[in-house]
Parts: sequence; C-alpha cells; structure tokens
Amino acid sequence: MPANLPPQAKAKWLKVMEARTKEEKLQALMEFLSAVPKHKGTEKLVMQVRRQIARLREEIEREKAARRRGGGAPSFFVEKEGDVQLVLLGLPNSGKSTLFKALTGLEAACGEAPFETERPQPGMMEWEGLHVQLVDTPSLVPSESSPRNSQILALAYNADALAIVVDATQDPLAQLEFVERLLRARGVVLREEEKRATIERRSSGGISVVGGRLNPSEVAALLRDYGIYHALVRLSDNATLDDVEAAVLELTAYKPAAVIVTKTEKAPGAAAEVASAARGLKVLEFGFEASNALREELGRFLLEKLNLIRVYTRNPKSGEVSAKPLVIRRGARVEDVARIIHSRLYKEFKYALIWNERRLKFSPVKVGRDFLLDDMDVVEIVA
Repeated sequence: MPANLPPQAKAKWLKVMEARTKEEKLQALMEFLSAVPKHKGTEKLVMQVRRQIARLREEIEREKAARRRGGGAPSFFVEKEGDVQLVLLGLPNSGKSTLFKALTGLEAACGEAPFETERPQPGMMEWEGLHVQLVDTPSLVPSESSPRNSQILALAYNADALAIVVDATQDPLAQLEFVERLLRARGVVLREEEKRATIERRSSGGISVVGGRLNPSEVAALLRDYGIYHALVRLSDNATLDDVEAAVLELTAYKPAAVIVTKTEKAPGAAAEVASAARGLKVLEFGFEASNALREELGRFLLEKLNLIRVYTRNPKSGEVSAKPLVIRRGARVEDVARIIHSRLYKEFKYALIWNERRLKFSPVKVGRDFLLDDMDVVEIVA
C-alpha cells in the first residue's frame, strides 16, 4: 500500500482529481506517476496507476477511431440515464440477453451462437419509482488476456452496480470465479469488506469519520494533504491510514454485485450451490415467468447496497405529489432536497412538511432544514 507520499506527488494528484477531460486526466496521471517514488511500499499504487493510464489510452483511441469513421461516440460507451446504471456481465450463452428482455421489454440479440451480442445495449427497468438503466454487454471471452474483455470491463468499472449472469448448466461456480478474477485484475472488488476505507466527498460539513479505530484528526490531516476538506469517511475495524490513502487514490472501486443464475429448471440446486460459495454476494434465480419478482429483488438490492432513498415532493399550492421521486443518497437532509429543486428554495427556506405513515406517528410533521430524510418520504418545502 502507498504510504507517506512526498508533497510533490500529492500536489500532482490534486491535478488528477481536477481534470475535466480524459486527455487532461491522462496527462495528470502520467505526471503523478513520475512523482511517485518507486519502492516496495508503492508497488501496488504504481501498478494501479499504470492500469488507469492504459484504460484511458484505450478509451481515447477508441473515441478517435470512431470520429474518423464518422460514427460519433465510441461504440462501447453508454451514457448513464435514470437513477442507477446496472451492467450485465457473463460468458457466452449465459442468458444475459434473455434476462435483459424480460426486465426491460426490449429485444436484444440472443441465440445459440456465441458472441451474438456485438455492442452494449441499454434499456430501462422501472420498479416503484426507481429507474434502473440495464446494459446488456457482449459476452466475455473465456481468456484473461482478450482485448474484447478489456472493453467490456471498462463499462463495468464505470457502472453503479453489476449483475453477473451465470448458466446453471455450465459449472456456474467456475463462471463466477472467472468473472471475479477479471474484475479484480481491473481494480474492481465486489465485497465491501475488501475495501477497508471509503470516502464520500461532500460540499460542506468538514470531515466526519465513521467506524474504525483510527484517530479522526490523523485521517482529516491526511485528507487535507490531498485537498479534501469535506467528506464522510467510513472505516472497517482493521483499516489503516494506508487504506485511507488508497481510497483517496482510488486504487480499487467497490461495485455492488448480484449473481443471477439462469436455466435453473435444468439444474435444480445450482442456485443454492452458488449461494453457499459466493461469500456474501446476493444470489438470485431467473425464470422468465418470475421476472416481476426478480425486478423487485433487484430494486431492493440496489437501494440497500447503493444507500439510496426515494423522496417525493409535494407542491405547496396544489397539494400535488410528484409522480417520480428524487432518488438520493441515504443521509440526505431537507436542505439537500431544497437545493436540488431550486436554489431559491434553499436560500429562502422557512420550514418543510413531511408525510410518511410508515415511520411517523403523525403526518405531516413540521421540520427544519436539518431534518434527516428516509425512504418514501413526501416533502413539501415552504419558502
């Protein structure tokens, strides 16, 4: 793990965080790498930065090639839409495209021929106000050095969450292990405990440290060295300052992942076998006739793992409640919703009314700007 980087390296990292384009970030990463001292303590950092540089170069070259062809955006780039982007990953004939159709209603290329899906295809799944953009991807090649896999894994790295689709009839455990191995080599981990420190940057409020046994002032001092003055830091019991620094430098990316087992009617018990070996990953079964149940399970999984809540707004004049909720991070307060709706509501805030019969004894209740919101709250802001 990196430790005690010199001030010039930390200054270079600030430029990486401030980069606005891929080209700027690539240049900043190369300058940062040149400032990192090379010794055993920085081996992992150097490897990860080189991997980021290689990924950015690939993406920039693909974009240039697409522009030369007149094709506009690169064929493997999928712009995020909705509240959450969930990328499907799997080996040939794992059932990804059939799953995609069942959850989105869109036709996708699928059949007996391997690699029939040639480009990622986005579609939208809606569940109780949560809009999830599903991305069906080309099948992974059963080789750990395939350039095709590199393009697919770039999508996974940028996604909010992943669904690993495995065929119950084709050694599902081996499929899961292979996909996990590819992701780990790319710097993506699927279990929160593998990442001992997480940093959620904020616009105000200073630095708050939750959990762990580190001295909060030491954590805050380290973050300030990297130009971070407002953040929520979550630590495991065994987290060290090295782990905090690794989180700053984004050595690994945690992606919540569900494992979806298909064709279970042909291999009874396969899903239970995967669940017992998946070490805490959410394991779901897929049957076409039970797609509504799977949609609900995925929706609840994403809300929980991404720490999201749904908040509906109420018009103070008409009393009309919004049809679509704001999907925001758990821990948000009334003032955060006011800021999202309009800067005037935030600046001229007087009070808010909250409805939620599931958690409030009486509805509505009159609250101030610091009131902590919860899932399915209805908020009316008076300014």
